[in-house]
Amino acid sequence: MPANLPAEAKSKWRRVMEAKTPEEKLEALREFMSAIPKHKGTERLRMQITRQMAALRREIELAKRKKAGRGERFFIEKEGDVQVVLLGLPNSGKTSFFRCVTGAKVEPSAAPFSTRRPQPGISVWEGVYFQLVDTPSLVEGASRGAYEGSRVLALARNADAVILVLDASGDVAYQYRVLLKELEESRITIHRPHAVVEIEKRRSGGVLVQGELEGATVQDVVRLLRDYGVYHAIVKIKGRARLEDVEEALFGSVYYRPAAIVLAKVDLALAKIGELKRFAEAVEVPVFYFSEKLCRRFRFERLARHLFQELGLIRVYTRNPKTGEVEEKPVVVEAGTRVLDVARAIHSHLYKHFKYAKVWSDRFRFSPRRVGKDFVVEDGDVIEIVA
Repeated sequence: MPANLPAEAKSKWRRVMEAKTPEEKLEALREFMSAIPKHKGTERLRMQITRQMAALRREIELAKRKKAGRGERFFIEKEGDVQVVLLGLPNSGKTSFFRCVTGAKVEPSAAPFSTRRPQPGISVWEGVYFQLVDTPSLVEGASRGAYEGSRVLALARNADAVILVLDASGDVAYQYRVLLKELEESRITIHRPHAVVEIEKRRSGGVLVQGELEGATVQDVVRLLRDYGVYHAIVKIKGRARLEDVEEALFGSVYYRPAAIVLAKVDLALAKIGELKRFAEAVEVPVFYFSEKLCRRFRFERLARHLFQELGLIRVYTRNPKTGEVEEKPVVVEAGTRVLDVARAIHSHLYKHFKYAKVWSDRFRFSPRRVGKDFVVEDGDVIEIVA
């Protein structure tokens, strides 16, 4: 991403950020696009703005359809601890895998595009509730709206993680390339980037940078944001961000979604098992083998553990101070979470009236240990909050 856009382009980007409606934003993006110089350094930015404009056109069209009474509910409310969206091409085996893992009463079909609307189901691993969402099939051009593809990809963007389901009896490399391309076109990556930058605008307080910068200073970030008319914001960085990473985040963040690959229908691909193994070794995403006939032998816990760890989550178990009983269902929080944050996740009363907590942990020589609100919990800790 270039860091040298002309002042006119930066001024027009301010109009984009100030737009109140999709129609206003679309018009502002058109003007911004006209002010971007055409050279190799701006190709990626121009492509990104083109995608945003296409997405806004679809959003405007969808709003018109809903207003006319022809809309259809597509969004899936998150339930449980982790939401995982299944993605695959037609007849990839998504629905068979979904039914096997969740026990949902759905019937897979040999006809392509038989799944018309997203279908949620639940699978549990060590007390952690995974909500899996079966989705309509993707095809080439999905990110541009083909066969409701943009709506499916929006589900993936809003989810915690994704599972790519590939038909092992077909061309797995081709299927993988198509899914990766459509995800990339929708600003979604399944490969952990060196830095994830999120810019949260606020009304006052100046610019606050949370995280590490590489080859730049906080003052460099402040000057960059001011060029685009942003004077008050929190810049959240995971990893080590360069100045161009911060600038790119201004035009729309890249969404990192941990992923796994499921090779379905492996019972129909025994003759090409060597090819499948080479594919699994070549990709940077863990690969799991699945067959509907051997559903009961599929170990979802391995896949669940991978996604759980990639999301940076931990399990904290709560202890009832009156009975001494430890809840079987853990509280799922991000690694690095403080005791006070756990209290907030349980109940607002415990958060507001927090006094101290007792923690039982294998890493202590003696348990329990009395701790304060800023104590950082770890996976498997048992906590009793006194309020």
